[in-house]
Amino acid sequence: MRLATLIAAACLGLAASAHADGKDGKTLSVPPIAPLEATGAMQEAAYTAPPSHEPNTYRFGATYSVTDTGTALICETACDGDASCKAWSFVDTYGASPARCELKAGQGRKEENPLATSGVATKLKTATLGDMPVPAPAPAADPGQLRGGVTPEPFPSLP
Repeated sequence: MRLATLIAAACLGLAASAHADGKDGKTLSVPPIAPLEATGAMQEAAYTAPPSHEPNTYRFGATYSVTDTGTALICETACDGDASCKAWSFVDTYGASPARCELKAGQGRKEENPLATSGVATKLKTATLGDMPVPAPAPAADPGQLRGGVTPEPFPSLP
């Protein structure tokens, strides 16, 4: 009895999947778009992003300007030239949607997106971190010192 129930369920499942695939001729058939088929993805495969870029990252929120742009570098330059811009996200072309640059008034929440590249405005990083000086080489250790440094003077004990 259980076997007959399982066979009936399998037949119904096959019929439902055939209907969902449009095999009956009544369902609208739409040509599929290959997932993540970005027009610039193949061209930028050998491209190494600058350190200021966050590849495969999209920043949400506080978007105040959206423009059609060709590259993430142009988007970063547009953000650096705008006093209101704190962060930016470049989203590559997908299907019929053109590539776009989003300028943001805040840094927003980050989320992984294989078609996006984001970053923080250069002026904001400089104001926060300052100009990053080149670190000075460490001084040579005096062979008479312990590796941990000079031992501090002991505190005087109370009488």
